Amino acid sequence: MRPRILAAVTAAAGVLIVAPTATGAQAADAGSPGGIDTDVQSVKKMAAEHLAQQYGLDKETATHRVEAQGEFSKKAKKATDELGGENAGSYIDQKRGVLVVQTTKDEAKNKVKDKITTKDTEIKVVSRSMNTLEDQAKKLTDKLGDKLITARVDVAHNRVVVEVKKDQVAFAQDAAKGMDGVQVEGTETQFTPQAELYGGQQIQVGSGGGMCSIGFMGAKDGKDVLITAGHCAVGNAAFFREGKEIARTAAYAFPGNDMAYAPLAQGWTGQPGVDKWNGRGVAVKGSEEAPVGAAICKSGRTTKWTCGVIQAKNVTNNYGGSGRMGYGLTQTDACTEPGDSGGAWIAGDQAQGVHSAGGSVPVKAGSPTCGKNNQRGNRALFQPINPLLQKYGLQLKTYQG
Repeated sequence: MRPRILAAVTAAAGVLIVAPTATGAQAADAGSPGGIDTDVQSVKKMAAEHLAQQYGLDKETATHRVEAQGEFSKKAKKATDELGGENAGSYIDQKRGVLVVQTTKDEAKNKVKDKITTKDTEIKVVSRSMNTLEDQAKKLTDKLGDKLITARVDVAHNRVVVEVKKDQVAFAQDAAKGMDGVQVEGTETQFTPQAELYGGQQIQVGSGGGMCSIGFMGAKDGKDVLITAGHCAVGNAAFFREGKEIARTAAYAFPGNDMAYAPLAQGWTGQPGVDKWNGRGVAVKGSEEAPVGAAICKSGRTTKWTCGVIQAKNVTNNYGGSGRMGYGLTQTDACTEPGDSGGAWIAGDQAQGVHSAGGSVPVKAGSPTCGKNNQRGNRALFQPINPLLQKYGLQLKTYQG
């Protein structure tokens, strides 16, 4: 059977576009991406629709907010570099449409105000630096051990938030005594890796039929590789398409980090795009990190395209089980489901990461609902892409057209 153009992408994800190398003209199968869109208007439209619904914005305002994110990303990075140890994090306040840059000292505002101040930027003085908050989060993570569900820095409120099961709240509060700026919350949500076994699916992870999603295409030593989540690649798994091996894991990390890459088998070529599930792929043009509050979308084999906003970075998550901690994750409020693991998270045309875990409260055992019946709403975690690229010495495939 002739490989579909989406082969490696759907290889569990429907995320990157992998085309089989052909010696002659070869048409795409029906339903496969027919090419890469050089603009990202459809992606921005979906992100704007989410913002409009989430924050009660009109269409024009929501679209403007999404368009502004690229410039906000650059300003947030510049502020972090300039402020150093006095940096207290930056975030986009979507209700007002401004980038909020935080610092711990009033005089430190002078370091950045001439470089980044515009009518859409606010510089705010708060009491705790990011270094302080991240140190508090680590200390409390170590104290709580397997009782921890998640730990994160809530940038907008300049505090650390830790989640434990509801019956462990008192224990966690006692462990946090004497620690400044810590809030303990009880929850029934558990973030879990979202790989799942599906019989008869087109793409398998290993011989057992596990399903995941591919994130992005990269290159190492001149050879195309696929990038996905580490928990999809445990044991140096091979990836299959319609019974044929398309890639075999070269390196993976999980738990701790959740990252992996696999060189493509002979005859397969990676494309610099993300599957939009409409017969096209959207171009990937870089990996500039978006700030907290930015709108972001995910492409995965189960839930296809879903969008949300970035809620927190450098999140610690307990995947369940002794020692199964994940670090340095990014949290969003987009809908994800089993099978989306490894999928692509993208803001505009900038790659952000690969899907790691989702948290939802089941209506009944085995029936997650993407948080629709959970008062806390949807939540998902992804492994940021830039640390992954750096760890393995990969180059992200980007559209050069």
